[in-house]
Amino acid sequence: MAKAIKHIKAGLLNLEVIGTIPEHGPGRRRGSRSSPTSAAQQFYNDKCSWRECAFLLGANFGAKDWVLTPTYDDAHLPADRPAADRCFQRFVRKLRAVRRKRGEELRYIYVTEGFHGKAEDRYFGSDGHLEDCRLHHHMVINGVGPGDWEEIRSLWQGGGYVRIEPVDVHYYRELAKYLTKEAREFGRAKPGERTWRASRNLKRYEVEYIEIASDSVTLTPPPGAVDYVQFSERNPYGFGDCVVAEYLLFPEEAGPSYSYTSGRKRK
Repeated sequence: MAKAIKHIKAGLLNLEVIGTIPEHGPGRRRGSRSSPTSAAQQFYNDKCSWRECAFLLGANFGAKDWVLTPTYDDAHLPADRPAADRCFQRFVRKLRAVRRKRGEELRYIYVTEGFHGKAEDRYFGSDGHLEDCRLHHHMVINGVGPGDWEEIRSLWQGGGYVRIEPVDVHYYRELAKYLTKEAREFGRAKPGERTWRASRNLKRYEVEYIEIASDSVTLTPPPGAVDYVQFSERNPYGFGDCVVAEYLLFPEEAGPSYSYTSGRKRK
């Protein structure tokens, strides 16, 4: 296989990996599960899940968007996870309908949780008492205007609080791991079930393979790279990952609209 740098661009988030170009053979349908997933494969599946989530977060959400935590009070607490998902979907339909009337779209990624206890998180603060081993949700949603907070809280019918925080673009990776933490710690509710759910209108991230001539090529920060980190992860099962670099790349601001011959344009 040819050596290449795999470059993934997801909005501001960029990831580069030195590895081999995959060879795509004829497609075939996935067979039925014949044996339980091995621990090594499950580790890899969980890692792919939060990485995919991080790329979709980067491609679709920025500093003007929100991280929500809708909760339930005792009177509205669902009996089980499927009931909580149905309740949350009703909230999503209401919010989508309100935005559609104004010609605005709704984009989101969400998870339903109910196993973890009250704990302090390095990036997102302390969980409240309505999240302590109780059913609740985490959702990343696109913002549309200054009235977002009031509208979201007025449409939530769970009786509990709705914590709202802005998306921090410097922590896409940490946010993705936060959203998928229960699947890694407690397992999936059903074998093969996704650890998060998303709206169908999310934009996809871009993947490009840049062939390299030799194994001596190394990764270097491009001009303007922010939060550049290079690492080589190893999992607990003896397999080493490729060399990886992750960074943010903000768009360049347009310069002043004048030249030495035409002079500066006045507004």
